Amino acid sequence: MRTVTLEFLRHGPPHNQLLSPLTRYMVLCGNHQAADVSVTFEHAQFLTKLRAFQYRETDVNREMQIAETASQMSSILASVPGLVAELADSASPSGNGLTHLRLILSANELALLPFELSNAGSAFPGAGQSLALQPHVPICITREVRRVSSPYLEWPSIPRVLFAASSAGGAIPLDAHMLALRKAIDPWLFHFDVDDDEVRRRVIEEHIKVLPNASVQALVTECASGSYTHIHLLAHGVEREHEYGRRYGLALHDSLDPSAVDFVEGSRLAALLRPSLRTRSADLARPAVVTIAACDSGGVGSVVGAGASIAHALHEAGIPLVIASQFPLSFAGSIVMTEVLYEGLLEGGDPRALLVRLRRELVARVPKTHDWASVVAYASFPQDLDRQLARVRIKQAGRRIEAALNHADFVTKMISPQYQKEATDADGMVDAPVVQTQPASPEASLERLRDAIKRMEDVLPDPDAAADPRKGSRRTDRMDDSGPDPSLVYGLLASAEKRQSEVFWRLAQRPEAGRTRGPNPHYGGRALDSLRRSLAHYRNCFAMDRSEGWALVQSMVLTAVLEGGGSIQRDEWELSRLLSQQDMNGEDRLRRAWAHSNLLELELLKPFTRWAADIVPPDSAAITGHIRAIIREVGVNTTEVHSTRRQLLRYSEFFAPIAAHAGRLAKRSPELQRQDHAAWAEAEGAAIAGFEMLPEVTKFD
Repeated sequence: MRTVTLEFLRHGPPHNQLLSPLTRYMVLCGNHQAADVSVTFEHAQFLTKLRAFQYRETDVNREMQIAETASQMSSILASVPGLVAELADSASPSGNGLTHLRLILSANELALLPFELSNAGSAFPGAGQSLALQPHVPICITREVRRVSSPYLEWPSIPRVLFAASSAGGAIPLDAHMLALRKAIDPWLFHFDVDDDEVRRRVIEEHIKVLPNASVQALVTECASGSYTHIHLLAHGVEREHEYGRRYGLALHDSLDPSAVDFVEGSRLAALLRPSLRTRSADLARPAVVTIAACDSGGVGSVVGAGASIAHALHEAGIPLVIASQFPLSFAGSIVMTEVLYEGLLEGGDPRALLVRLRRELVARVPKTHDWASVVAYASFPQDLDRQLARVRIKQAGRRIEAALNHADFVTKMISPQYQKEATDADGMVDAPVVQTQPASPEASLERLRDAIKRMEDVLPDPDAAADPRKGSRRTDRMDDSGPDPSLVYGLLASAEKRQSEVFWRLAQRPEAGRTRGPNPHYGGRALDSLRRSLAHYRNCFAMDRSEGWALVQSMVLTAVLEGGGSIQRDEWELSRLLSQQDMNGEDRLRRAWAHSNLLELELLKPFTRWAADIVPPDSAAITGHIRAIIREVGVNTTEVHSTRRQLLRYSEFFAPIAAHAGRLAKRSPELQRQDHAAWAEAEGAAIAGFEMLPEVTKFD
């Protein structure tokens, strides 16, 4: 992404200066020569224009004033030769797409100007069109305050949202904003009992906390926890006369009398959102993003006294990204803003690209307003933002897959005969499931999983770059300068495709009218397709990182399922055994546990090692030893025990029957099918014995 910085400077303090053609500003743009710029109108004249932006004029007058102001903003920007050169270069064939235009404005009177409304000058991309909307070179316009530098920002990889709403100033679209935020976090929600309010609240509050009647005290209490990465404020902007002129603030509920209005200006709001942490009083809370759905939250008001807009004050207090509205914001526009921003921010989307998208959607979806030009963003991003966002996207895509697999697991568990057997009590009655997914249908679960897989594929690194041999060693953070470790991505995709295949297979077994035997061919075929993709991903995972012996073990399991036992290579079996034994003797406790799980599965694969004269049964004593070692290393209520138990159950309820189906479709000889059947019978028996030895995990430690 190309970044162009435009900084306006003048002598004197930020406040107590009016707009005037007599005031000269020095404008710096990159390495170009400094430009001397002034505005063409007086302060009072511009304030008169603002009446139209406040919807205090007729629509005709409003549109005329908007057009005239857009032209004036264009003249100011076009008078900077360096900016003309930079943006013209962005429009050249060598340009790299989106351009980030940083406006550094320390003079309060310049913050009054709607630069976001500017038209593109004659030498700019999309000349004559709106600079922020023209399609030739998408341009994101942000504002920034020259201030003391803040500590290095680590962009949050596990977002948690505080939604604070206040109706103290009048009616607000609370339900619509709540629905938009609920939809935004839905891909990361694990299943829950829809009839249990406490469980539902607990699951949702892992991602978002709602303050429906926000007050100063409530905000301070929540923010002092330091657990919120994003804060979304929904309230009415209030205009008040100050001793130095007009000021804008938010109407919150009074802490003592919820029916009363507490007027909160920008500097006070900054103190509320950045209190001392309860756990570390020497540190202050620091959300990465604050979005304000309130009229005039980006409005400056009077420039005579010290102080500026709410958004300006929050950004000056050290909040990296503040998105607000410089003018009145419609209910519909505030909802669009919430939908677009949080859908993208929570999955690691680039805020600059999201702002471009937001303006275009506001034009399309709220056409009778100028909400698209009202939105202002005060932003100060870390220099390595692109790299950090790559890390966030891979982590969020992985968490999205885990949530989708959690829903898929529930579906397969409810259909699994073995789990149904465990749920039956002594009287022969089936216990109610511990949790209920929402939605509970297999089709909905598959749709969620397919979307999660697609999101993960979108962050898959370029195959040519991923094949760099320098990336063959294992990295602890699973990232390098080029982005996410491809072996991690392939491993997550392989697991997701395998479990998607299992859901397809369960659906293929459901009885249907007119079908007397055999699996449903539609779902059966999709199950095999997913399993083939899973095998390819496991192979790629091991190819990217040769230390990932577990991926080699899983690829051999799926090879036995799809191609028959004779296809397992002796060298691969021995290599995976040696890698697992090496991990088993290492210092990492979790790797030791997974090594025992790998060796356990290698025992189950022994019947498929056709290089031996006869079918070799699994060693039950070795399996028992590995199971005990897993529990000894990590305990009972752990992910490792849960995953191993689930994998063992697959041998009986998934791998063996789908392997037989694959053999029939491949028209293998009766002798090969007989050998495979005998091998799967040996593996099934040993796997079920191991499954019954492992306790069911109902609550993780």
